Amino acid sequence: MKAMIGLFPVLFFIHLLAGCKNNEIPAPTDPEPDPTVDMSITCSNKQEAGGYQLFYKPQQGFVGDPMPYFNADDNKFYLFYLYENANHHPIYLTRSADFASFEGFTEIIPSGAIGSQEEWIGTGSFIKKDNTYYSFYTGHNAHLNPAEKVMMATSSDMLNWTKQPAAAFQAPGGYDQNNFRDPHVYWDETRNSYVMLVTTRKDGKGTLARFTSPDLSNWSLIEPLVATTSDHPGKHEIETDSEILECPDIFKMDNQWYLTFSRINRDEHRKTFYRISDSPDGPWRICRDADGHHETFDGLYLYAGKTASNGTTRYLSGWCSTGQTVNSNNELHWSGSLISHKLVKQPSGKLYPAIPDAVDAKFNTEVAFAQIKSEGNVSNDANTFTISTSSSDRSYALFNRNTEPVKISMKIDASQSERFGFSFGACDDLSEVYSVSFDLTSSNRWEMPSLFMHQENRNSATKKELNFTPLIVPANQVFDVKIVIENSICVVYVNNNVAFTNRIYKMHENPWAIFSDNGTIKISGMAITKS
Repeated sequence: MKAMIGLFPVLFFIHLLAGCKNNEIPAPTDPEPDPTVDMSITCSNKQEAGGYQLFYKPQQGFVGDPMPYFNADDNKFYLFYLYENANHHPIYLTRSADFASFEGFTEIIPSGAIGSQEEWIGTGSFIKKDNTYYSFYTGHNAHLNPAEKVMMATSSDMLNWTKQPAAAFQAPGGYDQNNFRDPHVYWDETRNSYVMLVTTRKDGKGTLARFTSPDLSNWSLIEPLVATTSDHPGKHEIETDSEILECPDIFKMDNQWYLTFSRINRDEHRKTFYRISDSPDGPWRICRDADGHHETFDGLYLYAGKTASNGTTRYLSGWCSTGQTVNSNNELHWSGSLISHKLVKQPSGKLYPAIPDAVDAKFNTEVAFAQIKSEGNVSNDANTFTISTSSSDRSYALFNRNTEPVKISMKIDASQSERFGFSFGACDDLSEVYSVSFDLTSSNRWEMPSLFMHQENRNSATKKELNFTPLIVPANQVFDVKIVIENSICVVYVNNNVAFTNRIYKMHENPWAIFSDNGTIKISGMAITKS
């Protein structure tokens, strides 16, 4: 009897084990992808149609050089621009309260008659004195001598303008008569007068001619600002090798002055630059600090950038070319879409580009996404991805296509990696992709940490550099990344101190990937949002 009693608990325990095995709860598996997510990888070649909403472009035609102006009367930024539509670049206008949405498409200064000085219109600036608005702009006709003059128009409401042909003037003796354009007028508190900068050349050097006026009507020539390649510029000198300093802008923030210009040289540095000074007379120098060399706001795809401020925040607006690669003249096609960055001043004096607050907030509705496939060492735990590679092969996670404007946000811990990034147009066999690559080393051809955009062909193992901009690498190598995409424009913002604009036609409505070319990256907080 005692033996039977001792055996019963053992038999009962065995029965329980068997019962558990027969009714075992299945091991957890990855959730099924959202049925609304397109998991296909077939390439889409959809053509863009119509205008842009976020990166403003008119329904027909394109945005050329912007001339931003903040109108305190209605608390809006007036974005004047040269309108490109197989015309002679008349000045058009759109308005925005926050650079996240735009209103209006209005011609405000038409080009002149065939054969006139202003047969073509060129860049200028806008300013208000008393109750009158003034526009100073360029009149261009390559068949005349001089080819360029400064022109003026006036308005009482910024919408209806009257040209003032008697106010036109040409380059003084000693200045390039055929390169005399892009007038920028500002109030100079150090002189208690208005000052006009005009893009030109003098003695074979890129020069900003300068004029002063008490009334915006009568102008007197003063000492110009002249380009120098010396890294110790003197008074009235600008530290740059720019052959011509296009679309200049000058403004004061706190106790420092800033000068922006676009470098016309036809090479990989054809971008918008800035210089800093304690005085509008210079010396104008590159702003350097412990974080390294910093003198641009973006890469090749932001050109002709000028600024405007509402008294609290200053924004830089330029255009992103419709061209994806440079032409036979080694430059991107002129005109495209409007790109605007918020400028944030650092204690060192540097100006860093950041995503405008309203653009960041505009994308507030989450979009379902899914990993389609991966290659190499990739793991995913609740949308926290770890991607590693220990060889020269690329490891990547491929994600579904986005069919509307989105913002992709994430944090990347690259403390164990030096090269990683994103690939767009990553469909079919990935034979051709456009990659935005982080290179944290100084072993590239620019000898500095940089963001690159490459056209890559996996079949032929070729990689062509299309764009780059310097990258600021924090000590912990953690990057807060926001990628804003509309149609073929992709703007990457990093740590609120780097902006990188690119034109990628194959990106539109095709899958994309995150990759590592070296070591391990950890991606957390990934989200895709739409407006």
